[in-house]
Amino acid sequence: MAWFDLHRHLEGSHSPRALLKVAGEFGITHALFGRSEAELARELVLAEPSDDATKFYACIVKARAAYVSIPAVKALALEAFREAADDSDGFEMRLSLFSMTRTLLENQKRVWRDVKPVEFAEAFARPLLLAVIEARDQAQREKNKPMLLRLGLSRTFESDSHYVALGEMVKEHAASLVGLDVLGIVTGVDTEPLPEGLLRVLESMRRSLPDLTIHAGEFAGHASVDRTLALQPRGVGHGVHSVQSNATLERLAKEGVTLEVCPTSNHLLIPSALAALKRDHTQGATPLVALQKASVHCVLGSDDPTPMGTSFTREREVARESGVDLAKLEADIMRRWRELSR
Repeated sequence: MAWFDLHRHLEGSHSPRALLKVAGEFGITHALFGRSEAELARELVLAEPSDDATKFYACIVKARAAYVSIPAVKALALEAFREAADDSDGFEMRLSLFSMTRTLLENQKRVWRDVKPVEFAEAFARPLLLAVIEARDQAQREKNKPMLLRLGLSRTFESDSHYVALGEMVKEHAASLVGLDVLGIVTGVDTEPLPEGLLRVLESMRRSLPDLTIHAGEFAGHASVDRTLALQPRGVGHGVHSVQSNATLERLAKEGVTLEVCPTSNHLLIPSALAALKRDHTQGATPLVALQKASVHCVLGSDDPTPMGTSFTREREVARESGVDLAKLEADIMRRWRELSR
């Protein structure tokens, strides 16, 4: 048996130590990196829980200031993979290739929308993807621990044509990836939308990368999870609002869908919703405990450890302190890992 971190994002895994190291190696002169590790941590780590998710996103944006070149991104990815390996027996890392490519262009003073879709995919996204894959492979050799890489696609869906071109390119590298993920913070009435254009891209890409996970039931209620299940994902990121509905819980258990629960992330990003769930639906228990009691398969994730100020080791301790059945949790982690390793 082993403890695998099965919900972790690359963009949220750039530690202050790694950022300062890479900034020094590549001569990055951004003012953010002209400070001590402790001072940088205060810029990158959430100070307190907030229902305003833009505060979390601001931490991610600050770290992206180091995306100045493909070699710099590769160096950052290598450090992130090494640190994740030191924190677990193995892991699955989520790669938001579109947003990382867009940021790389912006940091090079280019307007990404002016870059034609095929050029965006071939001249920028492909080399970036290959650099991250190479960093993963190097870290895997060094640490001798399994490291999976999943492609994340944002529901913000900024450009249909750029996503289509990126999707076609990524298919050629499917052997180096474990699946697809839908993610992204969206404000407005529908906080977890599934744009039709994105669904078309997913349908095309799933022929090469069939394993799908979708962030749902985090910022929105159980109906978002129900809508997500129509796409037959194998995993749901967070999904804690599933406890609002016995029917949703029963369907998750029947279909064997795994929820990727990230306790510290939920505590920091949805504090009011989390308190309401404990008050109204889980008899004071945490959602992870309630989900286990409903026979829903659950795994544990550190999500974005830098802005969350956490680690996978810490998440295990949080789970233990909240009364989670650790034997069942580990069994579900191994079950999901076997699915991913086929």
